[in-house]
Amino acid sequence: MKKFLALMLVFVLAASMLTGCSGGGSSSGGKDDGVIRVWVGEESAEFYQKVCDEYIEAHPDFGYKIEVKGMDTGSVAGTITNDPTAAADIYTVAHDNIGKLASTQCAKPITDEALVNQVVADNPASFQKVIYSTLDGNQYLYGVPYISQALFMYYNKALVSEEEAKTFEGLQAAAARENTKAITVTGDDGFNMCFALLATSVVDHGTSVKIYEGAESVSGGSKGVSNCQGDDTVAIVRWLQEYAADPNGFKWASPDGWEADLDKDNKGVLAVIGGAWHYNTAKAALGESNLGITMIPTFTLTEAACEGLTGVSAGDVYRGGTFADCKCFMINANSAASKYAKEQELIAYMASKEIQNRSYLECLNVPAYVGAASYIEQCYKDGKVTESQFNLAAMQVSMAEWGIPQPFITGTLNTYYYSKNGPAIFRAMIDKTAYPTTGDQILTETESLESIRKGLYLIEYIWMHGVTPDSFPASLPEKA
Repeated sequence: MKKFLALMLVFVLAASMLTGCSGGGSSSGGKDDGVIRVWVGEESAEFYQKVCDEYIEAHPDFGYKIEVKGMDTGSVAGTITNDPTAAADIYTVAHDNIGKLASTQCAKPITDEALVNQVVADNPASFQKVIYSTLDGNQYLYGVPYISQALFMYYNKALVSEEEAKTFEGLQAAAARENTKAITVTGDDGFNMCFALLATSVVDHGTSVKIYEGAESVSGGSKGVSNCQGDDTVAIVRWLQEYAADPNGFKWASPDGWEADLDKDNKGVLAVIGGAWHYNTAKAALGESNLGITMIPTFTLTEAACEGLTGVSAGDVYRGGTFADCKCFMINANSAASKYAKEQELIAYMASKEIQNRSYLECLNVPAYVGAASYIEQCYKDGKVTESQFNLAAMQVSMAEWGIPQPFITGTLNTYYYSKNGPAIFRAMIDKTAYPTTGDQILTETESLESIRKGLYLIEYIWMHGVTPDSFPASLPEKA
């Protein structure tokens, strides 16, 4: 640990000499003006201002005022990289932005030994894998998790029984009874469609899918290993093709939005896969009494889905998957060096189990620490949260066991995965329509085993290279 901290301190001294993050702005341009500014999610700003005020009152020798501002945490990383001098001293981002912010000298590492020990002791291994960044061959801790999030399912429990909601087949049966569609998603992007891509076997959580496994966060480093061409992935695509073609199966959200489909009066769909950020909208669509919340269901592979494949068998059961992420506090590299120790002291407080628990009660932010499920359950037993509020948190915690953190530890990997046509190709495969590529006309045929293998090869190639290939290998699957 001492060697680790020493390496980080050397980096801090070096980083202080960089000019890329110097200048003026709301972080006081590297000057100490007696204020530590903090950015959190818009829904949490009032709460964190309150707890920071309490901390100052309890620690009159802290030496700084604290100003908390609510931001859109989905886009704040772009704001920071565009002008780090105008960013807060401490800011909140989703963990998949850590590598980008660290490699562009927009963040300082965490060097306080007590805080490092707190992070290691409190957080699950899955989060600890994604909160470090590599620079000059050394790893440094940059992000301190304090909120976790994952996809799960909202459903109309007036029309779907608890048992039916456990499986995609049960939802399908309920939809046939109600003459509607079973389920939709809130978007067709690479995040929302991870429920299918990251589905894993219920027997052993097994999957052949790899997304940038072993990638390095240093700019220009290895992209790691990716794979989405396994027999299990082919079978899952075939299963979803069948399910989407069924009059009571899967549908994309209508032009009026998924909330209009889910509305208890419209009855356009019985369930939607979404996140905690969709809670208020889903509750408005269904009403508190009709709002069911549960894990993403399981599904059983059919004979047609497995035909011609050796790695899977009809009857194999999978559960829909998710990206299970954490939001983290980070320190702006442009912040005054004299604030550094106090910033880490403040982060240790804001990310403590006590404050994470209070944040759940007051803001419905699901804690990131190991063992939070027990606290959440006790809150429900004590009547501190409603049934739907309890389920909102409990299902996120449960789904985290069936997911992986987003592995996009550099801006390049994030762009390749989300913005280079991979999601559009995946949707075309489900719809059995022509792939949105240029050239090869065989891609207009999307139902055969060969064409599905080609589509998955295209997606994997895009993940690794950011472009579509000039040609296909003589046989598939083949490493992209």
